[in-house]
Amino acid sequence: MADRKVDTGIIERNGSYRFTVACGMDTNGKQIRKTRTWKPAEAMTEKKADKLAKEKYIEFKNQCKDLSDFNDCMRFADLCEDYMNVFAKNQLKPITAYTYKGQIDNHFIEYFGNMKLKDITTSKISKFFNTHTITLKDGRTKPLSHATAKKLYTILQSVFTYAVHQGYIKETPCKNVILPAEDTTVDKNRKFMTESEISQFLGMLDKCKYDDFRIMMKFLLYTGVRSGEMLGLQWQDIDFENNVIHIVHTLSDVGGNHFLTTPKTKKSKRYIAMSDTVKALLKEQRKHQLELQLAVKDFPHPEMVFTSANGNYKDRSGLNTSLRRFLKGSNLEFLTLHCLRHSNATLLLNAGVDIKVVSEHLGHSDIGVTADIYADVLDATRRKTADILDFKLKQA
Repeated sequence: MADRKVDTGIIERNGSYRFTVACGMDTNGKQIRKTRTWKPAEAMTEKKADKLAKEKYIEFKNQCKDLSDFNDCMRFADLCEDYMNVFAKNQLKPITAYTYKGQIDNHFIEYFGNMKLKDITTSKISKFFNTHTITLKDGRTKPLSHATAKKLYTILQSVFTYAVHQGYIKETPCKNVILPAEDTTVDKNRKFMTESEISQFLGMLDKCKYDDFRIMMKFLLYTGVRSGEMLGLQWQDIDFENNVIHIVHTLSDVGGNHFLTTPKTKKSKRYIAMSDTVKALLKEQRKHQLELQLAVKDFPHPEMVFTSANGNYKDRSGLNTSLRRFLKGSNLEFLTLHCLRHSNATLLLNAGVDIKVVSEHLGHSDIGVTADIYADVLDATRRKTADILDFKLKQA
């Protein structure tokens, strides 16, 4: 059947209407055209369909106005490829880009990959987060936890925000997405140790036969630095004379390739005071490393404070595995490398150290980040402060 021209920019063929909108010229002087197909309900008369098609065309034309790159017919998989090649490559740290790529491929592509951007709605994203499952190593599956969903949501938000900024879509569908509810049975305090648990942990470390592991675990607990920051330390960053440690690098791992990069945020590049205990740990580590260098013919990274036994960069995932093995069978199995950082900050806040000082010590981007992470601790500290004041006033 021949095409039937309904109006300027509207062609009907076999019951489907094709809209065409001119959107100016590209850099090569070629006219840019955006198209969309619309099909009315089967029972609709031709006259009514033509009228509705004109209304739909005006809506489409308005969408295209001032959006020369408008491309909501782009597939999600193509958007992700564009996002990784343009935005992630230039705006994200390599380790972050690597992580985002893995999460996109593992979770989003199968579900959204072949969908057109215009067809991805808030409700579809909500459905994804509340039905998607993760396959465990033993083959079993489990639904997304609230924490995992939040991390994936952050990635998806970034992808769609990029699409909006590039003019591919008018607005992000990530607004008002409903994530899985938080499990209220989980003990939120398990992100840090109590003072008695810290004493227990230190006692266990003192009995550990692996010097490098014991030193690193104590170093993380006593300094509160991120594990990547610890593994990125060079001997030139340690000022034994002035008792200062300069945090200027973090060790990143992209696909098994290790390299030094800048810390997480601008304020993560900082210096922290070195206590006598930390100073003693570093001197012990220096002695331990010199012994390793004598035993190994080729020691690739003598400039690094913490290395593997053969002098290569220390692998963070391997360190995580060592910690899990060390804690197996104890009541501290919840402990992670990052929990040591949280435990350090909690001790400082409970001791009454000003939150601004703690925020700077941790290298957070701003004090609000610290307040959000340690809201429960700060609430407890405020209650303790009120009780102390109440006691003092009653004694007056």
